[in-house]
Amino acid sequence: MFNYFHEMFINRFSKTLYQMSKTVFVRESSGLRKEVSALDAIMLNLGNMSAGVALYTGISPYITAGGVIWIAAIIGLLLTLPQATMYTLLSYKIPRTGGDYVWISRLFNGPLGFIAAFALMIESTAFFALVAYFFASAVGTVLSTIGTMDGISSLVKLSNTLSQPLYSYLLGALLFGVVIVLNIFKARWGYTMVTVSGIVAFITTIITMVVIASNLSDFTKAIMPFLNAEGIVPPSHYSVAPFSWAATLSILPILAIFTYPWMQAVPAVASELKKVKYSAYGIFVPLILTGALVTIGFLLLYIGGGYNLTTYEFINNGYVYTFWTVGIGLTSNYVLQWIIGIGLLVWEFAILAYGVIVFARYIFAMAFDRVLPEIFTRLNRQGSPVYTHLFDLGLTLVFLVIPVVSSAGVTALYGAEVIGMLYFLIVSIAGAYKGVIEKSVVLLSVSAFSAGYFAFLTYEAVTNPVFDFVTSSGTVDPYTLLFVIGCFVAGGVIYSVAWYLNKNKGIDLNLLYKEIPPE
Repeated sequence: MFNYFHEMFINRFSKTLYQMSKTVFVRESSGLRKEVSALDAIMLNLGNMSAGVALYTGISPYITAGGVIWIAAIIGLLLTLPQATMYTLLSYKIPRTGGDYVWISRLFNGPLGFIAAFALMIESTAFFALVAYFFASAVGTVLSTIGTMDGISSLVKLSNTLSQPLYSYLLGALLFGVVIVLNIFKARWGYTMVTVSGIVAFITTIITMVVIASNLSDFTKAIMPFLNAEGIVPPSHYSVAPFSWAATLSILPILAIFTYPWMQAVPAVASELKKVKYSAYGIFVPLILTGALVTIGFLLLYIGGGYNLTTYEFINNGYVYTFWTVGIGLTSNYVLQWIIGIGLLVWEFAILAYGVIVFARYIFAMAFDRVLPEIFTRLNRQGSPVYTHLFDLGLTLVFLVIPVVSSAGVTALYGAEVIGMLYFLIVSIAGAYKGVIEKSVVLLSVSAFSAGYFAFLTYEAVTNPVFDFVTSSGTVDPYTLLFVIGCFVAGGVIYSVAWYLNKNKGIDLNLLYKEIPPE
């Protein structure tokens, strides 16, 4: 008799859970296809961490006198390994679309997970818009450098034309629109773009390293034509601050905020990976590659020019004297110059290519949880979340207008990087909580370390003028503050409205966040 009632209870309980799962989520399956290979995963996060942009103007113009970037790059890589371990472990445990959004909302707090992830997506879209807008600037740098070195005035003139706001907007909008359209036609094409651009970017970076390395024996002589052409020859007598560990460590937040921590792309598409173990490949391999590219790239410049020349140029001409422009300046081979220049542009493109995919997966996951409109979960015949991509396009085109009309707006969008650091802090706390619940010493340890590190980086993001949240005088930039607060408030309002509407339908979002979404 006991066995009979026990079996009946289990059957009814299982049936209730099944029915609840069908009711709570938009549907029983996401519909996304498992088409992402190990190589796709690696290239997705390689674009996410954007080593090529770090070697351009992402770091060197902002260093403190006495700091050495390649040393800071090694330290920064080591400090990011705990975060990588945490992300890998959580990806294995909960491999779902939306990645860390799902982890926060299920392991820690549902509303907080949505509000934080939605704020991150708004900040990320603003960043992608800036990348698209300033793509014209990167094109201009390539054209100007080649034109100046080879005496081709038409290239220099074209570079000046592209620097005009209207052309920057049009080129950025066109580029982003092409990425969106290809993703809409077929989801697989989006990953192909990421993989191909990642491979090309990586190869051209190696080629540039070879060009610089081949000139190390007489670097100071070989670089003079470039310095003369650009008008950045140091004075006959100059001095720079001596090497300082304090100044070198001060570079860490710049590396951390703009390069290493951005590994959430692969966990965000975890349900599309052909094998769960590809999460580890897609996290650790690009992290190590990024560390190697950034370290070796800057190390070559320091070896070639020496500490004094390199430091002088970074401090005084950091937007002109870069890894890529030096590579172009060191070779007289026209074809090789263009290969190097195209390498820089492909790195910029790779950011947009990965960004479109990742944004769509986060929005898809939030809509699947019924917080955002259900239409964002609809897929076309080729498995693409078409309406999510269209939303991304519309939002990006709006943000693209800001650099055209307001320099203060650009500062506000860049200053919002604090949202990313705060988000990773919340993810780390969720990971630590999971470690406590499961009594996992490894997960708890790496998550606790990561939480401490991102607490420090969040502090840096809101106190260091380099990140534009505060001005050089120490006062908070009002536009940045308004944008950051607005991102979180918008998320809170959307969640409150969704909670109310779903409650009227008999759906409890608090109950939803107790379940892991289906694949």
